Amino acid sequence: MIKCNEIDNSLIREVIKVRRYLHQYPEISEKEYNTSKLIGKYLDDIGIENKIIGETGVVATLINDLNYQTIALRAEIDALPIDEKNTFEYKSKNKGVMHACGHDGIVATVLKN
Repeated sequence: MIKCNEIDNSLIREVIKVRRYLHQYPEISEKEYNTSKLIGKYLDDIGIENKIIGETGVVATLINDLNYQTIALRAEIDALPIDEKNTFEYKSKNKGVMHACGHDGIVATVLKN
C-alpha cells in the first residue's frame, strides 16, 4: 500500500489540474458531452479501452479475464444547476451550473489512480 508521503507530487498536481478543469466546465446530468469526451480521450491516451454508453456515460475495461474477479469503479460526472458564487480562478465558467457536489474531484481521482 502506498503511504500518503510516498505519492509522487506530479500525480497530485495532475489530479488537481484535472479537477480544476472539470470544475470550470461543469455539465448537468445527461448533458455531460464535453466531460465524457475528456474522460474518453484521457483513457484513450493511456491505452484503456472505453466506449460511450447512452449519450454521455463512459465505460472502460481494464482487464477482461475470467481468471480474475470483476470489480467496478463508478464516478458520477454531473454537476448541479446552481450559480457558483466563489471567486477562485477555477470557478465555473458555465453560468448557472457548478460542481457543488464533488463529482469533479471524484472523476479526477478515479482517472489518475
